[in-house]
Amino acid sequence: MVYAPITKLDNFTGEKNDTQIWLNNIEKAITANGWNDARAMQAIPYFLKNIIDSCNNNSINRLINTFTTMKQRETETVTTNLGHFHRNLHQIQAIDTNYFTVPQILNQFIHGLHSSILQHVCLLHPGTLQDAVTCARDFESAELEANHAQVINLVINGSSELDSKLKKFSKSIKKRLEGYLADNHAIYQSPQ
Repeated sequence: MVYAPITKLDNFTGEKNDTQIWLNNIEKAITANGWNDARAMQAIPYFLKNIIDSCNNNSINRLINTFTTMKQRETETVTTNLGHFHRNLHQIQAIDTNYFTVPQILNQFIHGLHSSILQHVCLLHPGTLQDAVTCARDFESAELEANHAQVINLVINGSSELDSKLKKFSKSIKKRLEGYLADNHAIYQSPQ
């Protein structure tokens, strides 16, 4: 049952100097209207609606901003980036399932990829998010394999270019290649 207040209570706006005045007005309204604690607890959330709506809108805007500006880091794999992408998307969809259309989601994923992968995926014009993920992973895998082959060739030939070649690779590829070389160093050492 909703009781019409005898003393009108304004909505809380969240303004800096408004808090204490509003709290004082709540106490006056509770007394003037003869509300017990239970009734007051039913009425107060209604007068907080504006501030709650404002907080929700700010949260949604922050989530959307994070989602629409996220980019794959140089050291991140496509799979790791996809995990961040899905987590951010699900947070937005938990609030509003229709905020982004399927083409917008696909476009956001593609344009959030690292630039070298982005160019490759755009050339293939994937029609679905799964197609875009597959294209990105395939390119990442092929790029890694090509880099492995170049480094192995330099090791086999005992090239002094190995250090400079490793420095040119991105941090993640360099780290993977160094691990690969450490595991297989004895196999590729050239005979003296």
